[in-house]
Amino acid sequence: MKSFKVITVCGAGVGTSTLLRMNIDKTFKKFALPLEVTVENKGLSMSKGLMCDAVFTFESFADELRSCYEDVIVINNLMDMNELEEKIKKLLEKKNLL
Repeated sequence: MKSFKVITVCGAGVGTSTLLRMNIDKTFKKFALPLEVTVENKGLSMSKGLMCDAVFTFESFADELRSCYEDVIVINNLMDMNELEEKIKKLLEKKNLL
């Protein structure tokens, strides 16, 4: 089975990135993809250089992460499941996985 790795990034990698990880993991499951999707949360400094297919973060960290990753998805409200679903769907379409 093909794998797809996502990291969620906040300043310290503890609070908001953990909540975002849980909501993103839940949202990916709605798509019932033939992929093994793994989602990990990291702090900004620990995230640089990791191998992954996409990064979900917040506006304040996006520019710095764009220098390291091609697919950086900015989330405005980590509790808005509609926003997460919409942005994940766009990502999957871009990667030809949907």
